[in-house]
Amino acid sequence: MYFSRVRVSSNITELSRLHHVLRGNGYGVHQLLWDLFPEEKERSFLFREEIAGEQLPHYKGVRGEPIYYIVSQREPSKGNPLFTVESKPYTPKLSAGDRLSFKLRANPIISRGEEGKKNSVKHDVVMDAQYHLLRELARDCGVDDNGKKSDLKQRVLASWLASNNPAVTAKLERILEGNERYREHADYKRAPVKQFDLALKASTDSALEKWLTDKGNKNGFVLTHDEKRDRLIFQAEGYRWHALPKKGRSAGFSSVDFEGEIEVTDSKLFVDSLLTGIGPAKGFGCGLMLVRRV
Repeated sequence: MYFSRVRVSSNITELSRLHHVLRGNGYGVHQLLWDLFPEEKERSFLFREEIAGEQLPHYKGVRGEPIYYIVSQREPSKGNPLFTVESKPYTPKLSAGDRLSFKLRANPIISRGEEGKKNSVKHDVVMDAQYHLLRELARDCGVDDNGKKSDLKQRVLASWLASNNPAVTAKLERILEGNERYREHADYKRAPVKQFDLALKASTDSALEKWLTDKGNKNGFVLTHDEKRDRLIFQAEGYRWHALPKKGRSAGFSSVDFEGEIEVTDSKLFVDSLLTGIGPAKGFGCGLMLVRRV
């Protein structure tokens, strides 16, 4: 295995325009990086895109161009004129019980069977958690629970504010109290709209925690717990939707940036996951877990 840092070559003309073309262009970036592995007929690498200026703040001339971290089975070619490639062997030696800090950009989806359909349907975890909660609250309020998420949210919020429905209030408080990272926000005197939005975020946070926990069970790790603060060392932020117009008008995928600490439970499974990745959309910069010892 190899770990590589790939930068756009400093001698590329009109670099400031080039990075706008590259950034966020999942198809284009994937193909360009694949050119670093000319003998590979199938993708055998994971990558993560960052902003060079944030990753290398002390490097002269570094600006807002993208920089890529790659984990691959083979060493990438250094002969591509577009990129400057720095590589080193990547042979993680880990044992059960080792604790690591991690960063992971992933595409969190779940598959669920739906009534009237033979095959399971994939759902965006963030949107699914929010829509599921809003439909529950709509039923508590006695309002229509169908329609777009944004319309449903406005309908539920308006009904709750007008009626001060105790069932909705109690549910929002339970959601905040039930999430260890949001428990401190369960302030009954908080402005209702703020409490409503926080409960939606807490519900989403819990769904993302469950998604990563399930992935950990299959890939040889668990999230670790901060005993002093009585919470998991975990956060999930930076939800983004990435459109893929070549696949259709509404085609695309979401990504979330996870970080925190984990403990290795099965070293073989975990090391395998560092190369094979976690979750889908690996060809678009998701799935690569960056780790270091703590």
